[in-house]
Amino acid sequence: MERKNRGYTEDQVLNALRRKNDIRVVGKQVQELNSDKAKGDIGNKTRGKIDFLLNYCGYTHFYVSEFKR
Repeated sequence: MERKNRGYTEDQVLNALRRKNDIRVVGKQVQELNSDKAKGDIGNKTRGKIDFLLNYCGYTHFYVSEFKR
């Protein structure tokens, strides 16, 4: 089965994720806020972009309770 990447580029995806309150990208790590502080702005399209980074660009995904400053 052939997999499609929906025409994403790494730069486009990173730019889109920067606008999300519940996501931080540090190096090759995608950190997702998973606590009562989360705003809940992660939807299906965002999940697809995260999957693209994980499957095609070598990123890792972590759930965090708060972002380090």
